[in-house]
Amino acid sequence: MKYRFIIGTLIMSLSLLTSVIMVYAQTDTNLTNMKNTSTINKEISVSIGELIFESKTQNEGKKISDIDKQEFEISWSGNGTLKGNIPVWDLGTVWTTLKDDGYWYGKGHGMLITLDNKVGKYTFSTVGKVEDDGKLRNLGSATFDTNDTEALSVLKNTIGVLADEIDNKGNAITKIWKLSR
Repeated sequence: MKYRFIIGTLIMSLSLLTSVIMVYAQTDTNLTNMKNTSTINKEISVSIGELIFESKTQNEGKKISDIDKQEFEISWSGNGTLKGNIPVWDLGTVWTTLKDDGYWYGKGHGMLITLDNKVGKYTFSTVGKVEDDGKLRNLGSATFDTNDTEALSVLKNTIGVLADEIDNKGNAITKIWKLSR
């Protein structure tokens, strides 16, 4: 009986070792094939370009989305300018989670509407923290899209880098710079 246990353990160990070796060999083969068939361009880079959007908004309402996850839903509206001279109405909603480390993680979407009712849409993701002065400051990215071929065309398929500042009354200032290659 003792020998059956030892032999069984050896067979299981050899089987596991064989499986690990096969996985390693397949991974090594895949990596070798990837090295042989793909070229990595070491000169990929991005730059933060011009300021494309700036807004001043006010919190319009908030509610707890999930108390266990410390998640809040906050809506806002306000005025902004696109490219420094195109007035827009900015409105949207963010779902933000307060983590145990004190950082706020947000994901949301919004709309920019021109005076002649052209619409640009955006989604965004942010990370921020309340600083000593009581203001929440976030950094993040925004992805824009629009079907407008005129005033909002600058937003078509655009990715931006954003920074915002929100005071304890819900007043926010947001700036977004175009991300370029």
